[in-house]
Amino acid sequence: MGDTSSDWYWPSLVLSSIIGGVTSLLNHSLLLLFLSISLLLTYEYDNCTLKLTKAFGRSANEDDIEDIRGYHASLTDLVEHVCALISKHVAAGYVSSFLIVYFCLYSIINDEKSSGKIGIAAAALYISILHLIALTYIGVRLHEAAHRPLKLLLDMTGENMPDRVIGLVTLFANKLSQRQIGISALGLMTITKDTILTIIGTLLTYVFIVIQFKPDSTVGFQCNGNATTA
Repeated sequence: MGDTSSDWYWPSLVLSSIIGGVTSLLNHSLLLLFLSISLLLTYEYDNCTLKLTKAFGRSANEDDIEDIRGYHASLTDLVEHVCALISKHVAAGYVSSFLIVYFCLYSIINDEKSSGKIGIAAAALYISILHLIALTYIGVRLHEAAHRPLKLLLDMTGENMPDRVIGLVTLFANKLSQRQIGISALGLMTITKDTILTIIGTLLTYVFIVIQFKPDSTVGFQCNGNATTA
């Protein structure tokens, strides 16, 4: 960008920081609530896995599998209710954080003169990345805890058990393998481990694009020198 566009760098940076800060403050209480509820649900899912492990160790019967399956289904219904209430705030948190990260990365890469601007942009970048990490980590942990019993269920299908128990285990395993249990952003995506790779790939792609299109002053000097020589 030329010298004329550098005049709105500082106002734009301040404005984006204010908007991002207000958005973060509005979503901060909901994020803490989301953290508390998801940690509680993760703990309950871990208890469900522990009960399934104990049942598997003592040759599970029909009542044990049915109780564990009902317990897991109740937790999944609760996750869906929580997701319905908070999915729009999760989406807003992702969008606002990404916008701030993009703008700050652009400012840091293209502004090499003002250390103050770079410092403010780096601080806003740090806060936004922490916000992304917190949202993603909470969602991934809940998703992993909800699907952890699947491996045990697949191991149990190969054991010598009554047909009724095998049928319940197979039904339980099919429901777990066919559903994405976790927190979603407006139903567009469920936060899983793949979300981490998507975020990293998106940020790296943006950085490479900004670096490639970075204005290089030496090119202008070289063109002026060639014109003078001609």
